[in-house]
Parts: sequence; C-alpha cells; structure tokens
Amino acid sequence: MRERVIELISCLDELIEIQERLLAGVIRQREAIAGGDQDLITAAATDLETDVLRLGALESRRNVVAAELADELGCVAARWSVIRERLEDRERAAIGRRVTSVERLVRELELQNAVNSQLVRTELELVDLSIRSIAKSDPRALTRAYAPGGRVPEPAPAGPMLLNLAA
Repeated sequence: MRERVIELISCLDELIEIQERLLAGVIRQREAIAGGDQDLITAAATDLETDVLRLGALESRRNVVAAELADELGCVAARWSVIRERLEDRERAAIGRRVTSVERLVRELELQNAVNSQLVRTELELVDLSIRSIAKSDPRALTRAYAPGGRVPEPAPAGPMLLNLAA
C-alpha cells in the first residue's frame, strides 16, 4: 500500500476512535441532563470539549493527507468519491470500510446531539413557564378575575406556581 494510504488509514482509525468516545460521552451527557446532575453534565461537557478539539486537529490532518494522496493519484479533488476510483482494490477496501464507519458515527452523533438539545430546550421551557408564573403582577388581581356576565370563573384562576424541575 502507498505511504499516503497508510497515513490516511491511520488518521481515519483515530477519527473513528474519537467519534466513538464522543458518542459515548453524548449519551452520558444525556443521562446527566435527564438526571439533573450538574456535576456530571459539566464533567461530560469537559470531556466532550477535549475530544472535539482533538477531532478538529485530526480532521485537519486528514484533509492534508487526502490532498497529498489526491495529488499523488492525479485527482482534481481530495473527496473520497474522486480518490477511490484511482486506488488499488485493497487500498479502496481498507479506506472504504473506515469512511463508512466515520459517516455512520457522524450521523449517530448528530442524532444523539439533537436528542440532548431537545432535552435542554424542554428544561428551559419549563423554567421559563415557572418564572413567568412567579413573576405575574399583583397576586390580588387573581381574586378580581371575572368570567363573562360578571361570574367568578370556573375553574378559578391559578396562582403562581413553581414546577418541580428535578422530577
């Protein structure tokens, strides 16, 4: 195998390892968010940040190696769809498996991040509802509420509430 192919394989292997760690970290983070454990949320975020920074550096390296391989192969672009056609079968199979794994992990990470994001949005909406309820103007105004025709409303208007966000 060509030296650049071996470098690219090595880089992709590291990318896969970090993405798998990121995926596990995002799942741990979701469990911490659902459990309301601020310390675990912070620890998970710190671990994720470290892995994301490493992933960025590896992605830069992968781009350089792919560009060098594309130049070596005489390709006009460093995209996998262009490079793979000029590789030997063994090289194509070795890199192709890894590219498929990276693509799968990226999709899974996007999905898991979307789930976590929705959990956080839901929590924020509940906090907003609680704060708006507590921040209502004069609570005496609740006793002055009337329904059409001057009747007392059924059911009576609700007073301020604070939701149990830890539940």
